[in-house]
Amino acid sequence: MAKFQRPAQSGTPSRDVLGALYPYLLPLLVFLAITGISGQAVVGLVAVALVLSVGRIPWGNLRGRAGALTLAVAVYALIYLLSGLWCSFGAYAAQESTKMLAALAVFGLVLARSEKEGLRRLFWSLHGVLTAVSLLCIDAGSAQVLARGFSALMKLLGCSYPLETMGYEEGVRITGIFSNANVSAGLIAFGLLLGLYLYRTAGSEKARAAAAVTLGVEALAFFLSFSMGAMGSFALTCVVYLVCVGRGARLETFVLMLECVLVTLACSFGAYAFLGTGSVVPVLLAVVCGALIWVLDRFAGKKLVRAMEGRSRAVAISGGVLAAAVVLYIVLAFNLTGALRLSADETVSRAIYPDAGTYTVSVEGADPQARIYAQNEAQLMMHTETVLYEGPLSQAEITVEEGTRVVWFQMSCDGEVESVTLSDGTEVPLGYKLLPGFAANRLQGLQANQNFIQRLVFFRDGLKLWQESPVIGWGVGGVEGRITAVQSFYYESKYIHNQFIQILDEAGVVGLAAFLFLLGSAIWLLVRRRKDADRGGEFALFAACLTMMIAHSMTEVVWSTQMYQVAVFVLLAAMIVRYGTAGEERRTVRGGTCLAAGIWALAVVFAALQVSSLSASAIYAGLGDQDLTRTEFVSKLQTLDRMEVYDD
Repeated sequence: MAKFQRPAQSGTPSRDVLGALYPYLLPLLVFLAITGISGQAVVGLVAVALVLSVGRIPWGNLRGRAGALTLAVAVYALIYLLSGLWCSFGAYAAQESTKMLAALAVFGLVLARSEKEGLRRLFWSLHGVLTAVSLLCIDAGSAQVLARGFSALMKLLGCSYPLETMGYEEGVRITGIFSNANVSAGLIAFGLLLGLYLYRTAGSEKARAAAAVTLGVEALAFFLSFSMGAMGSFALTCVVYLVCVGRGARLETFVLMLECVLVTLACSFGAYAFLGTGSVVPVLLAVVCGALIWVLDRFAGKKLVRAMEGRSRAVAISGGVLAAAVVLYIVLAFNLTGALRLSADETVSRAIYPDAGTYTVSVEGADPQARIYAQNEAQLMMHTETVLYEGPLSQAEITVEEGTRVVWFQMSCDGEVESVTLSDGTEVPLGYKLLPGFAANRLQGLQANQNFIQRLVFFRDGLKLWQESPVIGWGVGGVEGRITAVQSFYYESKYIHNQFIQILDEAGVVGLAAFLFLLGSAIWLLVRRRKDADRGGEFALFAACLTMMIAHSMTEVVWSTQMYQVAVFVLLAAMIVRYGTAGEERRTVRGGTCLAAGIWALAVVFAALQVSSLSASAIYAGLGDQDLTRTEFVSKLQTLDRMEVYDD
């Protein structure tokens, strides 16, 4: 059977103007794909991506990369988009479908135009976009200078980014331009992994400094987002990165990671004080963070690595000492507490876990106004509470019932609270000396975390919903419309907070099989290239990114967001460009041609359906201004019903 031979790259810039423009347009297109969340913007993106993919060379690239992972992405996209057509909640389905269209358009463009030799440029494009997103997220939680301009620009594209929904969850974390810290953190995690790779493999000190600065911006944005699910997934991801990076580069990479953590933690103390104040200090500290990482690594980290090279025993001992130091820091950070200074407009919450009984409270220092409430298991699920006391804290007397999981103290005053003690000797933790304030606030109630417990409710209800339509699900957008039918108590949620259950609900076992086929194909492609692990290059990057994609999917529906899915599809396309070719997988010319044509046919057909839907909505909105007879009006409605494939 004849193998497909890719045409020689002999085109000149004059013949391939689009190819010459592609490297410069790619960062802009990726940025718009991540942030352009309106139907109009996505349709425009599909059109531009299709035009840029025209030509002999890009068509040859597409056919030559028709491997198993390419097929898996196409199948997953097909089922996802088709499910929107059988969804009973068409308005939701139309909106959800645009997310896949944006990701698919960028996926096809990268496959068509990127070459192995240009992968570094592709990585820089995505990394640069995620750095810009990180800076916007920090600014949205502080000065809102950049965010204001971003919001105005997106409005011109029909995308809604209201300033009032962005920014800062008081005392807890930044929520970013997407108004969702979990999604922002998951997206920025890919930027961190790209930054580590670009820094380690930089060909000059200037390039290394640029990679360090961008890495620092992303690191501070990631930490200030303080998504515990994303941070836990990223910790696992870092372990995989270290395993896959190869023995020769492992120490260097570990030292770089440690430097990033130390510098980011130090900068977060300074940034926290200015969040929500309109100050530019957090934005400036983001840049300083990266500069400090570069300085620390160049003048200390590199010397440490050189001193340790060839001394395996010393490296092992040092690694053990550092691991012990990290554990010790975590233990001390949770337990080393002291006085808490509060300003007049500041309120903090602290959690304790007392046994059932009646308690009085003694206070030293300022006497704050307090609101004390308790939560049992059911209340944690429903985000409700039982108020035990309101008033001056020193006069509080509370009765804790059996079955109470956690008791919260909400305190506000202008002064320093030195200590708060219950009558049985239990100390209420106040100021955490080794943690920035937002981290201390966020980590309260870990033993009875209501977000975690409510996620279990989401998982349970999601499985109930799937059982009602197990084969094809309810279509994308169907969860939002159907979830109230299976709830044991009322809550609002578009998503189940677990990507695997979400896909079961949207496309049933058919959709889950496609999703697992995609993940399995990506894993298998890397497994076949596992010998590259010792080279310390792209293999570790791809393995880490894939780990993050899978691990974070357990606690969030990040694949159901446009910004995250676009980044994922760019990385999958880069993996195919680097490792997957038709010749290696023995694909025929005909099979490659069919798959390449199928990807763009899928994008074009569903972009046309979006155009038809948007046109129908616009015409329908103007019907009231027209002088129509009853017959003409009914005829118009019949025409619009044919145009609108999603909603009736």
